[in-house]
Amino acid sequence: MAVRAEIEFLAPGTERPFTYAHETPSGAEPETARFVGHAVEIRDLRGGEVLRLDEHGGTLGRWPTRVQRFDDDDYIRERYYPESAEIIQAALGADRVVVFDHNVRRGGSSAPRADAHAVGRPVHHAHTDYTPRSALDRLRHELGLHAEAGLSRYLQINLWRPIRGPLRDAPLALCDATSVALDALRAVELRYPERTGEIYYLMHEPEQRWYFASDMTVDEAWLFKNFDSAPPGPGRAAPHSAFTDPGHPNVPPRESVEVRALALFQ
Repeated sequence: MAVRAEIEFLAPGTERPFTYAHETPSGAEPETARFVGHAVEIRDLRGGEVLRLDEHGGTLGRWPTRVQRFDDDDYIRERYYPESAEIIQAALGADRVVVFDHNVRRGGSSAPRADAHAVGRPVHHAHTDYTPRSALDRLRHELGLHAEAGLSRYLQINLWRPIRGPLRDAPLALCDATSVALDALRAVELRYPERTGEIYYLMHEPEQRWYFASDMTVDEAWLFKNFDSAPPGPGRAAPHSAFTDPGHPNVPPRESVEVRALALFQ
């Protein structure tokens, strides 16, 4: 089974693309990243197809959570980070996993809240969270200036799950990494008030293959790679995006949580 839905892609020919991580600051240079929508076929994994992490860049798994609350950042860090690290370490066989960040998103949320717990909207354009350069920067930020010297391999990887199900609003679509040409990924500056990061936005090509899992529950999660330092292979990174399922136009807003982590191999 498949649905046909629109995903936004980076417009070809964009010069010096950059975007702001939050609202454009008053008087700041306008963003140069431009997007164009394309209707794509998104296949439902409930039909029996299987994505594998090393082959396709991501996988869907059943990983129940013991955490019941996702409305407090400190609580998430204290309870959900260790649990997520255990899930990722077991799935990859890594020597160590360092969870360093998280996002809670709700469909229909117009902007991050003013309180300490920032809730963002689902992101409806195709991207990866890191590039090789920014993944290395993150590794060094977390573990020291020459952290990569003691590792045989490191990955930047996300664990993404609904926190209310069945999820029908803005489900996550994952692009099979084997269908992504290297030149379709474009490095884009991501500007924060205090620093500048770098992510990949994806340009559309007809050969790209997209997947989702309908009616995800809280006990299910996506595990997908944004960067892998292993020699280049088919499953190096999986672009992803939220989308609007035309079969479910009026549903409760999406609630989801994702953690970002480094998986380390000695």
